[in-house]
Amino acid sequence: MFHSRHFNIIALAEGIYALEATDQGGAMSNAGIIDLGGFTLIFDTFNTPQAGRDLRQAAMSLLDQPIRYVVNSHWHGDHVRGNQCFAEETIIASSRTRAMMEQTQPGWLARMTPLLPKLEADLAGLAAKISAGPEEAGRLQLTAEQAYLLEIRESIETLMVTYPVLTFGHQLTLHGTKRSVELLSLGQAHTVCDTILYSPSDFIVFAGDVIAVHNHPLFTDGNPHSWLHALETLEKLDAQQIVPGHGPVSDASAIGSMRQYITDLLAISADYHMNPAQPDISCIPVPEAYQRWKAPGVFQRNLEFLLRK
Repeated sequence: MFHSRHFNIIALAEGIYALEATDQGGAMSNAGIIDLGGFTLIFDTFNTPQAGRDLRQAAMSLLDQPIRYVVNSHWHGDHVRGNQCFAEETIIASSRTRAMMEQTQPGWLARMTPLLPKLEADLAGLAAKISAGPEEAGRLQLTAEQAYLLEIRESIETLMVTYPVLTFGHQLTLHGTKRSVELLSLGQAHTVCDTILYSPSDFIVFAGDVIAVHNHPLFTDGNPHSWLHALETLEKLDAQQIVPGHGPVSDASAIGSMRQYITDLLAISADYHMNPAQPDISCIPVPEAYQRWKAPGVFQRNLEFLLRK
């Protein structure tokens, strides 16, 4: 099977694969490869062009047929910055997702390009710290930071913002000879508009960042209240396998875990509002149930976001 430093390939059903991001590659999120019958669909394209190139090669290696469709679940860069590797295919997104990409992605690239000299200095500093021989845990952390910055440097130097060419409103069905899949826009959840892909014949959902597994999900570009409604819609699909935007492939229990996380943070923020004598927000600990989740800094950002609303 195809090997990449950016992701691991998980077979979910005949002709359906989840690509789970590795910790030190340039993917930064999960993606999917789906055989519709005679042609392939790609779901999300990762955070960097180099990861996108490997995604394309993996699809050709696994299915050996033309790629026809590429779907962007939402506008965040870690799901769309591999789009340029599929510029000849039909890239699909909701109309609001394309609009948000137009508003955000060129600006991100314009801001990042002048930072390349600083990035080089940061890489040199990390290399010096690693050479100094820190203890194991510190070395692993430094190595992970170094790998991330190397991927970002390469992506800035090669990135070309590439937009969807086909947009839809609430639902779009794509038919093939092997299976049909439904693209469902769940509205505002993790962002202003989040799309999932559902394969009814396989009971599989590619959920984008509507679902995160063992990762703190980011609230700051969406609405946690309407996110709960999106989870209700997702739950009605009775999916047996769910591919999250971040974290390992799961089952329907991932919906309940996400609902509980959102509900818990809403309760914490409500309690803080009702009790002005509470300590500084930075002193609020991560609840025990989420202390082992990745991206713990997102917990603080989520609380700050909720308290501003």
